Formats: sequence, structure tokens, C-alpha cells
Amino acid sequence: MNEDQFRESPLLTVRATDVAGVVVVAVAGEIDVDTADVVLDALRLGFESGCPAVVADLTAVSFFGSTGISTLITAHELADEYSTKLHVVAPHRAVRRPLQVTGVADVLSLHDSVDEALSELKPVPSE
Repeated sequence: MNEDQFRESPLLTVRATDVAGVVVVAVAGEIDVDTADVVLDALRLGFESGCPAVVADLTAVSFFGSTGISTLITAHELADEYSTKLHVVAPHRAVRRPLQVTGVADVLSLHDSVDEALSELKPVPSE
């Protein structure tokens, strides 16, 4: 995945970018029953790329309900199948709160920014 890949609909924009060997899938708009497959497909492509991790950047998601939660659970399971790590950027209440209330936040690796997620993925130099 060398170049940015874009998918757009009236309710959702998904962009996948390779950032230092990590696929960052940036999602903007609404994750609902009509758009969830687009998000899951983009994450799946990231897992299939063979990279060590995929970051789902949900910073610009404006609607996130049960379908969004289900999408992330499925993505987490796919990450395990591909031996890849899934990191979720969810700094805003619209996404983070449903994940916390349902307990899904306890299973996912949540971050407040893409930079934070990427810094966790970098190896720490030994002293």
C-alpha cells in the first residue's frame, strides 16, 4: 500500500495511507449499517498488506453506534487472524463513549491521536 487509497460516499470518506510501514485508515463521516462494510474492507486491506499494525483513525467520525462497535470488534478479530495489531484513534466522545459503555474499549488499543498510536508502535531503543 504505497499510495493513498480513497473511498467516498455521501456519508463517509475513507483514506488509507502507509505511514512508516503502518497502514493508517482515516475515516470521516458516519459509520452505520450503510457504510460499515467500506470501513471494514479498508481495514481488511490494511491487515492483508502484511504490515505489523493498522491504525483506525476515527477522529472525524460524526456518528458511531452499534454497527460501528460491531465493525471494530470484527476488525479486532481479523487483526488476530492476520497476526496484526489494531490501534484505534478515538479522541472524541461520539466514538469513545460507546466503546467505554459497552466494554469494547477494554479490548481495543485506544489512543487520542494518530501520533500517539504510531509512537506506541515504534521500538524503544535499549539503553
